[in-house]
Amino acid sequence: MKRWLLGTLGLFLVFSCRTLPPPPPVRTLEEVTLKEIQNLISSEEPTKALQWIVGLRSSSTPVKIPPEELGRLEKEAKEKLIEKFYQAVEASDFSYALSLYTSFRTLYGSEGFKEYSVDRLKFLMAEGERLKGNAVLALAHFRGMTDWSSLSSEELFTYANLALALKNLPVCRAVLKELELRNVSIPKDLKERASQTIPLADYLGGTVTIWVNRGIRMDRGIGVPDRVIGSGFYIDPRGYLLTNYHVIQSEVDPEYEGYSRLFIRPSGRIDERIPAKVIGYDRIFDIALLKTEVSPPFLFGISDVQELKVGSRIYALGSPGGLENTITSGIVSAVGRRFFQLGDAMQMDVPVNPGSSGGPLIDEEGRLIGIVFAGIEQFQGVNFAIPAYWIQKILPDLYKPGEVVHSWMGVSVQEVREGLEVLYVAPGSPAYEVGIQRGDRILQIGDDVVRKVRDAQSILLSQRSGTLIRVGLKRNDEPKSYVLALQKRPYSPLEKLVDFERVENLFPPLFGFTARSLSSGLFAEDFIVEKVYQGSVADETGLSENDPFTLRNWIVDKKKRLVLMQISIKQRKAGFLEGGVQMGALLEQNNFL
Repeated sequence: MKRWLLGTLGLFLVFSCRTLPPPPPVRTLEEVTLKEIQNLISSEEPTKALQWIVGLRSSSTPVKIPPEELGRLEKEAKEKLIEKFYQAVEASDFSYALSLYTSFRTLYGSEGFKEYSVDRLKFLMAEGERLKGNAVLALAHFRGMTDWSSLSSEELFTYANLALALKNLPVCRAVLKELELRNVSIPKDLKERASQTIPLADYLGGTVTIWVNRGIRMDRGIGVPDRVIGSGFYIDPRGYLLTNYHVIQSEVDPEYEGYSRLFIRPSGRIDERIPAKVIGYDRIFDIALLKTEVSPPFLFGISDVQELKVGSRIYALGSPGGLENTITSGIVSAVGRRFFQLGDAMQMDVPVNPGSSGGPLIDEEGRLIGIVFAGIEQFQGVNFAIPAYWIQKILPDLYKPGEVVHSWMGVSVQEVREGLEVLYVAPGSPAYEVGIQRGDRILQIGDDVVRKVRDAQSILLSQRSGTLIRVGLKRNDEPKSYVLALQKRPYSPLEKLVDFERVENLFPPLFGFTARSLSSGLFAEDFIVEKVYQGSVADETGLSENDPFTLRNWIVDKKKRLVLMQISIKQRKAGFLEGGVQMGALLEQNNFL
């Protein structure tokens, strides 16, 4: 019996081996790459395919593909891009058409699409929204044009009246000025309405109190009402209004498991609570767009004021402590505070209290210049607002349901004398794929020279994911140029990276210094500081070049959103006496592009 079993098993193995399929042929790296590019073209991703093709033409790539084969693939990808552009125009998807147009211009300049331009596509976007009744979005796209000279006087009058209806007097006046330059006669009534001064008290009609009922919470065994109170303001005659994301966070946060109901209380109607719903929100800029079934008595026009002078008089409207119809005043204390992961914030001394968050901030001309979002309790007169410049950048995306997702290159940078020095390149990001390296100095994005992080972030905010952009940089004083397809930006780029990236690679984006590993042990690792960036956490802690240190502890606290680094160091500035130092940094850094 035993022999029979062994014999049967032997026959089974023999015939099993005979029936096994032959192993697949081993494909070369070139064959795999060609197949991947072909798949990208077939799967309707011509911009990503073109990124690969441009990269393969670089002399530094280890993959060598015959020029005629690359030429054939480029022709296919280019034709696919053109085909998709006209399909997008036909479908009135002008946002996607603009992305494809920008990608084409990045590679081929003014060749092709001669009947279109960036301004033409933006105007088509504006007209599409206007005809659908989306007046706010129509005006946002119209305002995004750089030149109105191609528009007829009739078209300009249409948008002057639209701006007036939305209480956006600055845009209305700018359009009328364009008409005056053409020597076009402007109706007296339109001129008077555009030049009117609206009393400050009238603005209160456009404000609301945001009320989020989160049920009952237990405090030392006693149930107490859990409420969140904030402010908001109308921007759309159909009942759309803006507030802070943190005010309505429980409505959309997937990690929140409790009860949550959102209401608004209109100005002057203290006994009413009207249901509202969240349309879109942006966690990075702390903004949310809500919708209510209310006809607003007053609207706030979104301006594109980039920067107010320090010392300018400003007014905050809202419901501090739930006290509606409150106006407080102050001045702009500072601008350009790097408070968010993207963009910047305005510092002011206008009083801010719980309940003020989400309220509008206006200047003496009545222009909306920002949204109140935070104050520092320990310090009087140190409060912050989100500038209107960034609000108008993301406004069209807020009208889309869900969370706003931005585009990125995938690099952390530091402002230096010449451009933006790359501190870190995220694995799998567009910058990583095309070969951008740490130490490169980014000088140009698209047609724009960049010297500030905010300027580079502003450029990327204007482009949707998948768009091809050209990045000009210097590597060891040698000029280089890369073409990359933007990808969707993760909310917190470092949150996942800290789980698998080597700690020394994270020193630059988190703490602002580079170090070289000397030795590693079971419980500690030795390093020597190579470079410290001015103004960084490491610089303020006193680290300097050639300081040797031992990493004792590396703590990532995702709940508190921070990273702690505990080291033993012999600082040159302290006479190389050994001491212990702890440095901390937030997971949400503001230096990523």
